[in-house]
Amino acid sequence: MGKYGLKSVSVCLSVVPASLDVSPECEKTKRDSCLGFTLLELIFGILIVLTLAGIAMPLTADYLHKAKVDRAVLDIRTLEKEIILFEMEKGRYPGWPPTMLETMHEIGRDHFKDPWETPYQYRNLAQGPHAGSGKPKFCRRDRSYNPLNYDFDLYSVGPDRRVPTHQQITANKGADDIVRAANGRYVGVGAKF
Repeated sequence: MGKYGLKSVSVCLSVVPASLDVSPECEKTKRDSCLGFTLLELIFGILIVLTLAGIAMPLTADYLHKAKVDRAVLDIRTLEKEIILFEMEKGRYPGWPPTMLETMHEIGRDHFKDPWETPYQYRNLAQGPHAGSGKPKFCRRDRSYNPLNYDFDLYSVGPDRRVPTHQQITANKGADDIVRAANGRYVGVGAKF
């Protein structure tokens, strides 16, 4: 008891925030919206993702193929320069005597691989047994069956990786090859030459 005979009283007040939506329908709606996605929303979301993936996959594959072709063209140009420099220094193309006509061993590129992990193909046409006859015998040919090159053949067998490839570059196995043609004036896909 206190000084004046009064009991002490403590008062606890709790304030509950007033809600504007107090109807039972609104309370049910709020509760349901927090539960997650509906099945229909999930299906639409998956369909959108699958559609975007379906569009992106062919574009990505096409981009990767073009990048590999571009790398093969660049590699062939680099090898061509190395072969020509060798010829300027030694007076002949790599791959001599006739038993070594198909090798770039002398320039250290005998097992240099293209973007499809197949070694680049090379053949010395200028110093073979046919040299001086006008037309090289074992060279690859264009759609009119004319020799692609008179000095040396240099090409990648392309994405099909078929070795040996067809002698004519527009035929089945040779159409996808990345070739050096017209004595170096063209380097690209064989079917486009």
